[in-house]
Amino acid sequence: MKEILKTLNDHGVGSYEEKRSQFIACSAPISSEEEALTFIKDMKGWHKKAHHYVYAYTVYDDEDSLICRYTDDREPQGTAGIPLLGVFQNQNIENAVIVVARYYGGIPLGAAGLTRAYRKVAGMAVRGSGSVYKILYDELFITVDYTMYNNVRYLLHSNTRADLMILKHKIIQEEFSDRIRIHMYTAVGDTKKMCELLTEAALGRISIQIEEQKGRYNI
Repeated sequence: MKEILKTLNDHGVGSYEEKRSQFIACSAPISSEEEALTFIKDMKGWHKKAHHYVYAYTVYDDEDSLICRYTDDREPQGTAGIPLLGVFQNQNIENAVIVVARYYGGIPLGAAGLTRAYRKVAGMAVRGSGSVYKILYDELFITVDYTMYNNVRYLLHSNTRADLMILKHKIIQEEFSDRIRIHMYTAVGDTKKMCELLTEAALGRISIQIEEQKGRYNI
C-alpha cells in the first residue's frame, strides 16, 4: 500500500458563471469508492434542478490499485469529466472526489468554453478544500516499567536525536497504572527502527505489540 499520499484536507466549494450557465462544484476527501458514490448521490440531492452532474474521483481500492473514474453526463465528450480529473492529477491529489452541478443558462458555451468553465470551478473547490499529506501507519501498543519510562519518554519526545527525528511517529495516549502503557502510531517504513530504538532505550524491559497498516494520519 502506498505509504504517503496527498489528498484533500476538507470539503471545498466553488461557484462560477459563464453566459448565464451556473457551475457549482463540491470536492471532498474520500477513503473508498463507496464514499465517492455516496458524495455524488448527495450532491445530486442538493441540486435537484441542475441540468448536468459532472464528477471525477480517484481512490485506492482494497488491492491498492488506483481507481480513476469520471463522467461528462451528456456534455460533449471530453469537455467536462476529464478536466475535473485533470485538476486532481496535475496536483498529484488522490483519494478525492469532485462533483459539478451545471444549471444551463440557454446559451451554448462551445467545447472550449465548457472545458474552461469546468476546470475553473473545479480549481476553486480544490483550493477551498486545501491539501494534506497522509501517511500509512502501524499501531504500537507499548508496555514498560516505571524504572524505564524516563528513558522511553526521552526517546519519544526528543527533538535533538537525528536518528529519531527522521522517524515519523505520533503519540496517541499514555496510561499510568501498575505499568505504563503507550499507544502510538509510526509510519509503516519506520516501525522496525522505532521498535529497535525503544527496546534499546528500555534495556530490553519493554513489550511492544504491533498492529500493521491500521490507517492514515496527517503529517
